[in-house]
Amino acid sequence: MENFTLENGVNVLFDKTNGSKVVSLRVLSPVSVISESLNNAGISSLTSKLMTYSTKNRSGAILARDVGNIGADLSSDTAYDMAGLSMSCLSEYFDKAVELLSDIILNPIFDEREFKFEKESAIAALSSRKDSIGATALDEFAKLFYCDFSYSFPVIGRKESILKILRKDLINWYKYSYNASNILISVSGNIHYSVIKESLREYFSVTVVGDKFKEPVFNISHTKNIKKEINGKFSQAYIFVGFPCASVSGKDFVTIKVISTVLGSRMTSRLFVELREKLGLAYEVSVIYPSRKKDSYFAVYIGLDKKNINLTLKKINEILKDFYSVKISEQELKDVKSYIKGIYLLDRQTVSKKSYYNGWCEIVGQGYKHDIEYLSYIEKVTAQDILDVASKIFTGKYVSVVINPKE
Repeated sequence: MENFTLENGVNVLFDKTNGSKVVSLRVLSPVSVISESLNNAGISSLTSKLMTYSTKNRSGAILARDVGNIGADLSSDTAYDMAGLSMSCLSEYFDKAVELLSDIILNPIFDEREFKFEKESAIAALSSRKDSIGATALDEFAKLFYCDFSYSFPVIGRKESILKILRKDLINWYKYSYNASNILISVSGNIHYSVIKESLREYFSVTVVGDKFKEPVFNISHTKNIKKEINGKFSQAYIFVGFPCASVSGKDFVTIKVISTVLGSRMTSRLFVELREKLGLAYEVSVIYPSRKKDSYFAVYIGLDKKNINLTLKKINEILKDFYSVKISEQELKDVKSYIKGIYLLDRQTVSKKSYYNGWCEIVGQGYKHDIEYLSYIEKVTAQDILDVASKIFTGKYVSVVINPKE
């Protein structure tokens, strides 16, 4: 791994790989959903998408032609804690890819017609979320858990705020997000370091310095259990119950990742085996522990028949209580760590994923070395660590959403 800085302060990560002569280039920013408010929710997603449509130097057709001519793939990506644009191409076309991506970063045009289309698409996507029982439960849970903080709405935003966003708002958000004070460039691939350095210096050193990312202050406190029941339009019921827990910078982060695998991230997990295989109470059983820069949660979600709701809630409590009362066996812990290792390695087989994870770890404050050393952290987790952290999480306050099916 190489790490250097351009003349204007832009930090660059370069992960040299072997094998295929393919390279992935990402320009990432910490200004994303985390920085949004109820009034502009969705602006990060709109901004990054529209940047890939056209530039001051290239119409949409010409941009698509130039990207296609080098066999590259161009995409935008917006998440809660990071937004950005990426290109993957053959190593021999890297310099051209850098020129193209720099044009997109430096000269977006934000065409009014394309802007209107993207707003309509975002609103349609939000409407379609209401047809998914899982998305409906998650969205209701997020509102209750995060109140009015930025994590409380989907990445694509809110209909009310999207309708209010103007082109000038996009331009201001773009200047904040993609200036030299905020962007990080993450490159992974089989290409020589000197080529990377020369190309990036030529095309990205002109990026102007601007307002630096200001991390928002979250003040989330759950002093009592919160329960909400919804009468939905669906033919089945759904349970989503979550507990406050550590962010990515918390000391319990890695231990909770192990806990999530033990309880619900695979078909041999405890919740799946007990609730579905043995008792036949659910159609779908799993857990979620989002990796977030600010406050996160550990949640159990289940799709089931309405008649099984009360019994299932009781069984969930029993399973969690047993989990934080009795140490996990060394054999089960060994099996879980092997599973995590396999998933980790498979998920980083491509240069695109490597550049993503290196950049993401740097953006959220873990540092790129965290992803490299992640498996060593997993190996250090003990049965006692799991017991201590689980008892802290599952004896605390919780937020639950139960969706009842239509009669």
